[in-house]
Amino acid sequence: MTKPHLRHADLKQDLVNHYYEFRGFRKFGVIAAFSGRHYKMNFTETGPRTVVIAQRKHFCEQAGIDFNKLVCLEQVHGSNIIRVGESEAGRGARDPESALPHSDAVITNQSGIVLSVRTADCAPVFFLDKKRRAIGMAHIGWRGAAAKLSAKMIQAFRVQFLSKPEDLLIAIGPMIRSCCYEVGDEFLPEFKTFVKRRKKKLYFDLTRQIVDNLISEGIAETQVVDCRICTVCENKKFSSYRKEGAQFRTMMSVMSLI
Repeated sequence: MTKPHLRHADLKQDLVNHYYEFRGFRKFGVIAAFSGRHYKMNFTETGPRTVVIAQRKHFCEQAGIDFNKLVCLEQVHGSNIIRVGESEAGRGARDPESALPHSDAVITNQSGIVLSVRTADCAPVFFLDKKRRAIGMAHIGWRGAAAKLSAKMIQAFRVQFLSKPEDLLIAIGPMIRSCCYEVGDEFLPEFKTFVKRRKKKLYFDLTRQIVDNLISEGIAETQVVDCRICTVCENKKFSSYRKEGAQFRTMMSVMSLI
């Protein structure tokens, strides 16, 4: 299998406010952005909820999107995809209890709704149908990869929005990369193609697995842009659960039709 040659994403970077944006999505009337490690984005982190709410609001202000329409997921490392609209706006934004349950991916074709996922090694993956103006976000770790969540997202776009694969643009945010994703022998049966041995250790290429699943659904490599950020290698700017353990902070990725 040939290794995918993904386009290197053109990022807007505000290093003071720890804000990053995929520039290429703006020309289609879409904001696709992610935070750095310096925000507190998760309610499970230490400190009062008011701090998380304030920092989420600040990040949304940086992106120029409406915090009140932020949609958050429970994120259970599964493959459930939920379509959302105005009735789901604000779910999980101010408290974890109202987040969309049993979900790791979300889609919409309604302007103003802010889709989001939280990560700290798993992949935030952004989906856009440029012609039908529909968007989606997925939180993909190894369990989501095993469930082929990236392929299921393409299938969901076909069913929900009558999308054609050639009309989609996909971006991959900061995540743990094959340089640092050390795994055990138990990964070989499920991910043999994507596990390589280096100096007697095994490393999993989650990025390549995600892209391979996209390709299986008719997506060309040229339709995928990648920020190429490894959360372990660039841990001073981005969060990594593997690198930091219990001290990690969660980052947020957001997407909205404007």
